[in-house]
Amino acid sequence: MLKVGVIVLGYLPSGVKQILHRLYENVSPSHQLFGLEIDRETSEITYTELKEVSDAPYLSHSILKVSAASSNYQWDQAFAPMDMTVVIGDAEAKELWQTSIATKEAIRTLFVPVSIYNNVRGNDWTLGYDSALNSITQNVLKVQDTIQSLKYDKPRLFGFSIEGNPSTNMLQDISLAVDGNYLAVDYEEEEITALCETITKSYTYTKTSSVLIYSDALKAVIQDSVISKLDVDWKYTEINEALCMGTNPTAIDRILANELADEVLRWIKSNCLTGELVVQKDGIQFK
Repeated sequence: MLKVGVIVLGYLPSGVKQILHRLYENVSPSHQLFGLEIDRETSEITYTELKEVSDAPYLSHSILKVSAASSNYQWDQAFAPMDMTVVIGDAEAKELWQTSIATKEAIRTLFVPVSIYNNVRGNDWTLGYDSALNSITQNVLKVQDTIQSLKYDKPRLFGFSIEGNPSTNMLQDISLAVDGNYLAVDYEEEEITALCETITKSYTYTKTSSVLIYSDALKAVIQDSVISKLDVDWKYTEINEALCMGTNPTAIDRILANELADEVLRWIKSNCLTGELVVQKDGIQFK
């Protein structure tokens, strides 16, 4: 009987619990499934055998907490009790896994990409991204409905500051979904001028409001370089990471979670060596 460990590094988006449920249903009783958790303050690791995992998708019922540890953490010792360990994580977690975990010959691990920002290098898509897009889009549309019903002397511009590390693709996808504008994290100076012109030209007799999507890191840039050049009524709100997580995975994320779980199970049953799952347009690959 093999001991299979699962640890979550970085974020815990919608859909991760679905993976855990599928693993539990298919790993037990031939193997033991353990959840690994590293305490953020003490760095102590605990091992909890997962004997029952509900498939209820809501994050409040998640049986695993996010772990945090530095690159010089004793990963050999942490994973030693396990025959193999599934590392579920985001972009930063992948970098940690590549440099400090995958290089350890004494342990066998599989990295599974999840990210609400879809910024894990080498992946076309990540678990949690569609749920984040859906959650943010719904909130933007609610605000749009409200501001369109109010009367102002000036055109209205409402900003949505996305907390964390949203990729340019994420900002673009959200703006397309809500018919708004965005400023890329890696913007060029000429893009500021183009953005201001686009926003100004978007106002018509019937269209008197617009939205602007941007990273929280660009808050000062937006205020000093964009809003200062526009004659608009400006309001903004912050979208925190908790809201990005969503409470219930979308259909696309549920499908992806099941596909990832199937690949994890294949890795376990095939007794494969250390590697990672990569989500590409033509399917999930093991590398």
